[in-house]
Amino acid sequence: MAVFQSIMSNFGTFLMAIILTVIPYAGFELPVIDNKEDACLMTVELLSDTHVEEKELIRQFMLTSSLTNLKHAKADVSAVVVAGDITNYADEPSLAKYYDILRKYSPVPVITAAGNHDIGHVGDRDVTNITREEAKANFIRYNNEYMGTDNTENYYVTEVNGYKFIVLGDDVIDGGHWDGMDISPEQMAFLDRELASAGGEPVFVICHWPVDGKNGQEIVYPDSGIELSVNDVKSVMEKYENVFYISGHIHGGIKSTAAADFAGFSNVEQENGVTYVSLPTFGIINSFGHPWSGTGIQMEVYENKVIFRPRNFVTNAWFTNAVYTIELA
Repeated sequence: MAVFQSIMSNFGTFLMAIILTVIPYAGFELPVIDNKEDACLMTVELLSDTHVEEKELIRQFMLTSSLTNLKHAKADVSAVVVAGDITNYADEPSLAKYYDILRKYSPVPVITAAGNHDIGHVGDRDVTNITREEAKANFIRYNNEYMGTDNTENYYVTEVNGYKFIVLGDDVIDGGHWDGMDISPEQMAFLDRELASAGGEPVFVICHWPVDGKNGQEIVYPDSGIELSVNDVKSVMEKYENVFYISGHIHGGIKSTAAADFAGFSNVEQENGVTYVSLPTFGIINSFGHPWSGTGIQMEVYENKVIFRPRNFVTNAWFTNAVYTIELA
C-alpha cells in the first residue's frame, strides 16, 4: 500500500522514469555476459528479492535460467549476491527450494542475505505459523549448510577473490518487526571491526534494507529503510574508504542516467565516500524505472574503479544507458 501511494503521489516522476529508461539512447548490445574492459579483478552478479515460493514455478524458472546463463558467461564471474527476500513468506519448503536451486544451477558461490520476507513475514497468508526467531534460525541453518560454515547469527563475513563481503541481518529483538529490522550493538561492533580489517581495500556490505534517505528510498518506499537515529550504520561506514553498501527491498527499477537526473535519485549514489547501490527486485514488478522483473546489476572491480552495469539476467539484455563508474580512493 505504501508503494502504491508513493507511485500515485509521484506519478509524473514514476512515468517519466520508466520512459527515460526504456529508451536505449546509448545503443543496443548483444545479449552476452561479458566484461567491457580488460584487467577486471572480480565480477559479481548482484540480485535481490527473488521471492521464491515452493509452489510458484515462474520465479523458480527465472532464477534457474539466470544462474544457468552464468555457465555460458564470457566474463569470469566470481560470485553471485542475493540481497534478501529470497522467499515470499518465510516458509521452510520455499527456503529449501531456494538453496536447492543454488546447488543445482549456480556455477559460482552465492552470498545470501535474509530480508523481511524471510523473517518478518512469518504467518503471511497462513503459509507458516513459526515465530520470527524460528525463521531466523532456519535461514542460518540452511545458509550454513550451503556455504559450509558454522555461523551462529544471520550476519556474517565471507571473501571472494580476496575482497571482503559483510552480510548484515535482522537480529529480531523483542519479537522483531513485520517490515523493519533490528541491529544489535554486537552486530554494529561486528560491522565496524570488519570494515576496519579491510585496510582500505574495496569492501562490500550486503543488507536487504536501504539506508534511510538513499537511492530514493523515501520516495519509492517510505519508512522502509534503516533508521539512522536508531542504527547509524552510515556513520560507521563513513569512517572507512572504498565502502560499497548494496541493498534491495524497495523494488525500485533500473533507472537510466537521464531518468535518475529527472527523478533526483539513482540506483548508484555516492555520499561521504560510501557508495550506495539499490538493486531492483528480481522476482516481482518494479517501480520508478524499468518495471519488469529478472533485472539486477553486474559489478566489475578493477584496480582503480568499480563499474556497475545493470542487466536482465533472464534475457541477457544490458541497460547501456544506466552504467555507473565509481573511482576508488
